[in-house]
Amino acid sequence: MISSDWNRYLVVHQNRSMIYSILVFIHNPGMLFSLLYRTYISLLYSKHLKILSYLFYPLFFLISYYILDIDIAPSSVIGPGLYTHNRGIVGADFISGKNLTLIGPLTIGRNFGHDSAPKLGIDVVISAGARIIGKVIIGSNVIIGANAVVTKDVTNNVIVGGVPAKIIKKISNFDFKKYILN
Repeated sequence: MISSDWNRYLVVHQNRSMIYSILVFIHNPGMLFSLLYRTYISLLYSKHLKILSYLFYPLFFLISYYILDIDIAPSSVIGPGLYTHNRGIVGADFISGKNLTLIGPLTIGRNFGHDSAPKLGIDVVISAGARIIGKVIIGSNVIIGANAVVTKDVTNNVIVGGVPAKIIKKISNFDFKKYILN
């Protein structure tokens, strides 16, 4: 899964030289978070190395929360191709498909006093300031606009925005690279 995440970062940065790749890794806190998160999750679900996950968790938390300012709970399930851009990302117990793009600061989590967490489809982009709260299902190929507050389900192939979030536009072909670069 780490290679899928890394490839998403390199899609945005066309130059694939080794030096450039190292600079992307150092400059972008999201790629370092992805490496830490995927390593921790692999330890957590390993039969033989699970004990290491308990020892590694304080280090994982300190680095991701205090240094990178990205707080995604290990209980969240994130598919391959995670792309986090910027800091201030808070995610608690959510499930996502592949190619999730998080442009912080943003919040994804449960509604106070409820058990169900958000479920995100494939190729979802969540923009800066957005909030996804409660038992909502976000379809595939969805862009959630800046500062949107999503408290109800969102269908496939749409751009949503506003408070509360409403469909702004239907989209047919989602191009991650075009969205990030423009």
